[in-house]
Amino acid sequence: MKALQHLGIAALLALSLPVHALDAAQQTAPSDGWGAGTVGGSAATPEHIYTVHNRAELLNALANGGNAAKIIKVAGTIDMTEGTPFASTADQKVRARVRLTSNTTLIGEGPGAGFVNAWIDITSVSQVIVRNLHLVAPCDVGPIWDPTDGALGNWNSAYDAIGIVTATQVWIDRNTITDAPVTDDTLPVENGKTKQCHDGAIDITKGADLITVSYNVVTAHDKSMLIGGSDSLTSDAGKLRITIANNVFNGVVQRVPRVRFGQVHVFNNYFVGSKTANPYPHSYSVGVGKASNILSHSNVFAIDGAAGCDSVVVYASSDHTGVFRDSGSTVNGAALGACAVQAGTAFVPGYTYKPRPAALVKANNLALAGAWKISTQISGSGNVSEVGGTKAPAANETNVHTDTRLSLSFDAPPAIGTSGKVNVYRTSDDVLVDSIDLSTAPSSSDTQAVLARSNLEIDALGLGAMPDGATFARYVWYRPLSVSGAKASVKLHSNKLDFGTSYYVTMDASVLVGTIKGAAFAGITKADGWKFTTRAAPASFTNLNVDDGGTTADFRTLQGALNWVMKNCSTNSPAANGCNTVATPKTIHLANGSYPELNVLRKVSNLSIVGESRDGVVVGEVNFESLNSGSGASSAAAGTALSTSGKTLGHRVLGGGRSSLLVETSDLLTLQNFTLQNPHVRSTSWDNQAEAIYFNTSTTAAAARFVAKQMNFLSQQDTLQLKGYNWIYQSLVAGNVDFIWGSVMASLFEDCEIRSVADTASSSAGFILQSRATAGDKGFVFLNSRLTAEPAVSQAYLARSGGTTATAYIDHIAFVNTKMGSHILPAGWCVGTGTSKTGVGTGSCGSNPPSWAGTADGGTTDTVGWREVGSMDLNGAPLDVSARLGLASVKVANVPTNVMLAKPLGSATGLTTRAEIFQNSTIATGAPGGWVPAP
Repeated sequence: MKALQHLGIAALLALSLPVHALDAAQQTAPSDGWGAGTVGGSAATPEHIYTVHNRAELLNALANGGNAAKIIKVAGTIDMTEGTPFASTADQKVRARVRLTSNTTLIGEGPGAGFVNAWIDITSVSQVIVRNLHLVAPCDVGPIWDPTDGALGNWNSAYDAIGIVTATQVWIDRNTITDAPVTDDTLPVENGKTKQCHDGAIDITKGADLITVSYNVVTAHDKSMLIGGSDSLTSDAGKLRITIANNVFNGVVQRVPRVRFGQVHVFNNYFVGSKTANPYPHSYSVGVGKASNILSHSNVFAIDGAAGCDSVVVYASSDHTGVFRDSGSTVNGAALGACAVQAGTAFVPGYTYKPRPAALVKANNLALAGAWKISTQISGSGNVSEVGGTKAPAANETNVHTDTRLSLSFDAPPAIGTSGKVNVYRTSDDVLVDSIDLSTAPSSSDTQAVLARSNLEIDALGLGAMPDGATFARYVWYRPLSVSGAKASVKLHSNKLDFGTSYYVTMDASVLVGTIKGAAFAGITKADGWKFTTRAAPASFTNLNVDDGGTTADFRTLQGALNWVMKNCSTNSPAANGCNTVATPKTIHLANGSYPELNVLRKVSNLSIVGESRDGVVVGEVNFESLNSGSGASSAAAGTALSTSGKTLGHRVLGGGRSSLLVETSDLLTLQNFTLQNPHVRSTSWDNQAEAIYFNTSTTAAAARFVAKQMNFLSQQDTLQLKGYNWIYQSLVAGNVDFIWGSVMASLFEDCEIRSVADTASSSAGFILQSRATAGDKGFVFLNSRLTAEPAVSQAYLARSGGTTATAYIDHIAFVNTKMGSHILPAGWCVGTGTSKTGVGTGSCGSNPPSWAGTADGGTTDTVGWREVGSMDLNGAPLDVSARLGLASVKVANVPTNVMLAKPLGSATGLTTRAEIFQNSTIATGAPGGWVPAP
């Protein structure tokens, strides 16, 4: 036994943990206390395991868990004021309260976990565990002066750190509770008394029962543990069975505990303090009140100035009907001895216990008691974002946007079903205005089995907004239901809701599988009252605001705004609207937010789409060749033919194409200061072409113009597909395979970053460009730009040709004063063994054909083809281009012929100004030279 006295802290910790111990969050109350049988939320399933970082998440977790078994992990310190001080006692009562529900384990995740300005309220519930938290005792902002309290009156406060009222089966374990930093010496003195703002540390009242308080540290506190709140509450008799074991009470004035009626077992606690301390002078430790029965074993009182039992154990009132019986306790190393409080007849605890000798108590308790001596690694998927059952729009909400998404929150992430419908009806006449079908019915003509066919719908983007015709739209496949966190969202079909109209929603139970407040989702009927009313139409045709979360904007989505502009300001719109020509500027402002959507713009001129911040506004949804094949176009009807090539043979081709944003015949479109993405990730399972934007116009000098300034364009294969005249300025373009391409007249990338990203579908080197330029113009020009790469990318070519023996376009690219990273291969340009109008290549770059510049032999000259001048490394030093592809052997009519496939230029003449690049454009004035864009 003596050897145990010399065990170190690490050894004590090791002895305290059972072999193959459960995670701390799944542990239950020990058997040697009245709280034995307290399991709290230890049996929680993953959807009822929550990690919370702030007040809102905590309250949401409690609401979503209901009375189901749940574990709530506190990560970091939660300040219940959220930075706004309590305005009054009433305000504090609402905002400080952490009302725990039955079957809950509230546990600190590890160091730093705890609460400030919190009142943990355990009232009229059962099966609650609170562990591993550092609690700063709440300070009542409105203490009450009671002149009848004591001989001279006293200040009384509300709000315990932990209050247990009429609750059963509770375990309070390994917490630290302290007044610091608002200790009593920092409080003002009024009416001759310290204006006390703290109440109890752990108070247990009104018939609470079967509770264990173990291995806690209570320090720097006055009235610490009240058990039984009133002498008149005789109904407490037979209840208030409490075990207080292995705790440390350091610098505590009184009430550890102060007991009425209860059968309280106090063993192996370590009390330390001083009768003359300032603040927190020791008054007494154990207060014996009316009809109390306190059994004490092997407690250690280390109180300077104390001597004998009566210095630490007292009658707490004039009623001396309580009893206190002890064995093995000490005061400052001496036996506790005889007490003035009568011993009476001790109760017999309803459990087996074995107190350790007093000599071992101090070391054991100091090593093991208090917060952060344990940790939990368990994780789950519980919803802390909002309360389960929350709907958006809310029931009976008004002023709802016509392009709103429907959402419903669950206790944890729900599963999307494979059948059932979400329906929206007009309230006035019960007419069905939109229906989302989760079954395979929308894709019933498909014979493919690669794409999941449930939750796959056809959308008609822009339907009803294109004056070309009532059925004209961009037809695409899309996934209408999505789950983010515990929220399920429904994207209705485009342009189905009208302004100033009331609707209601129904949802079949099979649409989503999950629970809301512990109950299985059973669907939504008309009787459930999910009804909302849309807002009035915008006041302006030409100045619109989009915000995914605000209330004052005109639309929630970019497409909602585009529909409004197309309907009212396209070239086919009424002239009386005053905005159907290029002469009238039109602007859509995008507030910071996420806009996961496919978009279409058709026949609108001089439109600017401007983001609040470049990285804060993110527009675009997953789309790719296997889902919506082809470059895409609007049409009067969805296509019906099934694909006959690629990896999704037998998938219906609707015709809307694979880009995120499709732009048709829209002159002078400007995108500025936001991120446009197609977040599709290349995979060997799919055909992966996936543009962020397809700017579709003519291939003549009168082609439309596109401007992008301070933009991020993100995708992988085919990020930008361009036609016409394009000025991309101070922007980022990221991708990996031919990610800049198209049939351009002239496309200038000025002061841009062109970033090669990792290819998840191939280990081959990537390619920046595939030019399909129109002869007689400038093609693709990169001026004062930078070619960079992600760390995982070590190889890339400047370009490869897409030409065949029949194509009319030319490989027309010039890099002018461009900084190039080391990932650009020394050869620069890619030519393999393929065939173009130039002939059959003999290079080593796979099956890629040689370039064709439209010259007599197809070769590059100073004015056309693959060219570069002034190339530098990323530090600005001249780049050695001696290994570049240049004069190479090409088989022409099966005869090896030397052809200049790529060429370094000696001069940048004609390639250094916007006026030069866009000289041939005629759309501005009807004659060349009419367009010189400016920042």
